[in-house]
Amino acid sequence: MSDLYEFPADLPDQGDNGRATLQWTGGVIALTTLGLALLNPTAISGWLDDLPPGPATVRLTAIGDGWAETADRIGLAAGHARLHAAWKSAERTDWRGRQPVEMAATDAVANP
Repeated sequence: MSDLYEFPADLPDQGDNGRATLQWTGGVIALTTLGLALLNPTAISGWLDDLPPGPATVRLTAIGDGWAETADRIGLAAGHARLHAAWKSAERTDWRGRQPVEMAATDAVANP
């Protein structure tokens, strides 16, 4: 048998100690963060509301709320709103094929 098909194959020395992998991972995280910041500003506002109060938090909350309002006004949050409405509809649906189930005041499922 030829030596060309031996396993495991020796890989060439890349020499960057994982730098390219770290750059790729950082780029994916940055792109994902930008996408979420643009298309789901209500999540940012909710996260900022949970931070402990302080001068920086108040300023960030005002910026986040302003961005959420702007995104709603120009329609960037429409995808999130449609997905949330679909989720709530699925939550109320009786999966045995009958009528929708009414939700109780405590968000517990009421028995039909």
